[in-house]
Amino acid sequence: MQALVTILAAGVVRCQGRSCVSLDEEPSGLLKFLGQCNQAAATAVRLAWTGAPVLQEDSLATCVAMSDNFVGTALEGSDCDFCPEACAVALILQGLATELGDTARCTQTILLLIRAHAFVTDEPVWAIGADDMGSLAEIVFMRREHCAAIRREELARLALPPATGSWARGPESGGSVAHDQVAILVAATPNQIYTYQPFLNLWRCYALRHGFAFILETDDTEVRPPHHRAPNWLRWFTAKKYLSYYKALLVVDPDQFVVPECWNVSIPAVLGASAGGLYGSPDVATRDFGRPQTLNNGVVLIRSSNRGHFFLDLLLEKAAWMQNIEKDQGAFDETVLEVLGMEATARGEEGYDSECAQYVWPNAKGNHEIALYALCWWRTSERLAGPFGARRSMFFRFADPGLVDVNHVVGARGLSEPAVLHHFAGRSKDWDFMLDTFGMARRNTGNCRRVFDHVDGQAAIKRCVAGGPPVKECEPPMLVC
Repeated sequence: MQALVTILAAGVVRCQGRSCVSLDEEPSGLLKFLGQCNQAAATAVRLAWTGAPVLQEDSLATCVAMSDNFVGTALEGSDCDFCPEACAVALILQGLATELGDTARCTQTILLLIRAHAFVTDEPVWAIGADDMGSLAEIVFMRREHCAAIRREELARLALPPATGSWARGPESGGSVAHDQVAILVAATPNQIYTYQPFLNLWRCYALRHGFAFILETDDTEVRPPHHRAPNWLRWFTAKKYLSYYKALLVVDPDQFVVPECWNVSIPAVLGASAGGLYGSPDVATRDFGRPQTLNNGVVLIRSSNRGHFFLDLLLEKAAWMQNIEKDQGAFDETVLEVLGMEATARGEEGYDSECAQYVWPNAKGNHEIALYALCWWRTSERLAGPFGARRSMFFRFADPGLVDVNHVVGARGLSEPAVLHHFAGRSKDWDFMLDTFGMARRNTGNCRRVFDHVDGQAAIKRCVAGGPPVKECEPPMLVC
């Protein structure tokens, strides 16, 4: 910590190779602010490292108030190119002196500290303290753990609602909606409709084939400014809007399709939408994932029950968290662990203490530690619900991909593994290749009669192999794949 504090306290001004001007000549006020508040930032770092409450340190009050004027500049402006140290000081003060309150607020401070670290990466003495102790990077790691502790306290105040057969619907539900019907839900922002269109067509035809309702959400209000949420969240906000009108929703992605020879397989039925009895239907169902396969929420069944809505509410609460791993994916995975923990507690067993939550958020360099989170999730889910392929839960159904794979993430594993559904997840995908793989021209996907002829023809010459042996290991050096 000493190296960082010494530099901050010294008031040394460097401007990335440029000659520094006098305080009166610098219009942004950054140099003047740095001269007045570098010692305050050093004090804040020292207090944070020792665990002392920074917010209660009266000597910092003036500089904390001043730093608020430079947060916008530090996050969006170009003035920081002139003197990045000043922007780092502003973000350090704001990040360390903010009253955390809840997990969402805590994660906002992580973002500020990560941005501060980015400003000083070219100044090693700023970023690394003696013996790597007390460095800004270490402060980020500590803050992640603090946010996880706050989440643990929030969870301690929650409990699973009673299991019920269905959600209690009021008269506002609408008389024209069949409450015993399953609906397939796909969400797409307007700017992606053309790209997604052929696969949206296929999902509409699949729904028609099995007698499901089909919901296509294109209203992106929940992910546009001022919300600034990732588009991935749109499907979950849409699910909350429509869940009470249906027996269950199958929430799917547009970058996937049911393989042609398997179109007679009902994915909602595989996931338990048709099972009877109070506990016969899961409240939430998804493909099971075990080592070393990447976690993925591209195919999820949510039942219109008290617990189904509870899961959605718990998930949507995390839309306010900043910089979740893989947008909604980390939030979904963490929600699964939270609910499994509540189930374990109700059985009188050890619950979930949010030990994986710290890996939901990025490290000091802004990088997500996907492998660390996956390793933690696999280990914790096994403790709470049993091993992959043999989970125990009254809330979830984890479909065994060895029997029926309803969400085969293609990625590095390719198309050779048997599955009912191929999911081309990730940022880099070839949409034309996906259509070629399905075997239809784009112009024909909008005609369900032609789609049915194609899939029936494929089923006549190729047997549907619904699942197969799980992946045992990744290609080195990957830990997850």
